[in-house]
Amino acid sequence: MQPTSQPPRKRSIRFQLLLVVNVVLAVFVVLFLIFSYQRDLAGRLEDKRIALEEEAASLLPSLLEMQGEDKEKIQQYLDTICRQMQEIHAPVHHIVVTLPTDPFILLSEHDASDELLEVIQQAASSPGNSATLGESEIVVGTYTQQGATVYISETLDNLYGSVFRDVINNLTGFIVLALITGIVINLALTYIVTRPLHQLVETVQQIGQGELGTQSETFHCAELNYLTHEINAMSASLAAVETTRNRQMAKARKIQENLLPYDIKIPGLEVDFFFHPADEVGGDYFDIIPLDSGDWLFCIADITGHGISAAMSAAVLKTLLIQATEHSSSPAEILDFINRRFTVISPVGEFVSMQLMKANPQTHLFEYASAGHEPACILSRDGQTSDTETTGLLVGIEEDATWENRSLQLSFGDRLLMLTDGASETHNPEGEMFGRKRLIELLKECQSLTLP
Repeated sequence: MQPTSQPPRKRSIRFQLLLVVNVVLAVFVVLFLIFSYQRDLAGRLEDKRIALEEEAASLLPSLLEMQGEDKEKIQQYLDTICRQMQEIHAPVHHIVVTLPTDPFILLSEHDASDELLEVIQQAASSPGNSATLGESEIVVGTYTQQGATVYISETLDNLYGSVFRDVINNLTGFIVLALITGIVINLALTYIVTRPLHQLVETVQQIGQGELGTQSETFHCAELNYLTHEINAMSASLAAVETTRNRQMAKARKIQENLLPYDIKIPGLEVDFFFHPADEVGGDYFDIIPLDSGDWLFCIADITGHGISAAMSAAVLKTLLIQATEHSSSPAEILDFINRRFTVISPVGEFVSMQLMKANPQTHLFEYASAGHEPACILSRDGQTSDTETTGLLVGIEEDATWENRSLQLSFGDRLLMLTDGASETHNPEGEMFGRKRLIELLKECQSLTLP
């Protein structure tokens, strides 16, 4: 049996399902993290703004009480407050105070600039109370009372870092969850899908290798169980059909064996034969028929095709051959009789190669006609070999075809081998053909042996 070619390698169901699940999960995680990041950032910005407003509200009353005091004293007070904030909160703070009595007082004299005041006031009037200051972003909380306003700003570097760390922690959790989910799905698919499918494939392969009737066990999955049921039903059906076919082939083989001659004894000739079809029932046929004249007719034929059809054609040939010998003993005329009738009743495309050899046991004179058949081999007692000739077309091609007779004069000790092409065209397990040349050499080597 020829091994089937391997199909192109495809991705497994398990891999594709894991890929789909992980891609969907990854998209969901990315969207969730983006939404979570934006939501947490907005929430923390709002919390920070409120906290700064509360700090500004707590700071403003004391500043209002200090309005009449020296400006440097107010500045020192603000510096102290700012340092305390930075020690507690770490991010950089800026405090801007506008009093009715002064244009502005700015904390940290080295940071004092019109640009800083402008950025802080711009942030205070923006929807999110935030603005960009240099390479950093700030958020501002404001509180106004009695014409005085306190602006407290804080850089957001730490806040962004905190939110980003939370996102990383969430991402790590999702990755761990995805790995656990992937492992669980992989194990589940292996148990539910992969192993059952491998078992079903093995069952189908066994059926394909001729083990008809092989059954697969059922599974817990409804879909795979349905597939298993259908495969088992198919296997059982094929086994039943094969059993019926084997019975029919056995009957056909028995019929074919009954067509063959047996226990043939011809005074003046030593005759033996060997019949072994390539298939259970083949298209090869031979016969040995005594003629009313005292001669013997040797027939060998090869019908195209195999099986029951070829066996039926062989039965038809035997019937036609017996009818023909009742009308003539000439090989050419017998071929003509068979051909005219076989051409009418045979299926289109079915032909027969056939050789008829009439032998006189006393004179050893042989007369033959060949319808495209494998040449017979004559081995003389001195070791020389020669072949018969083809004298016409195959039987079944043309209804009006004709053949010619040829004569052979054999002597005592000569041997005549009639055969079909299956004898020379048989192959060994390595695929090497036996060949006609080797067959003739084997015939020469066996010249000294007697027939069984």
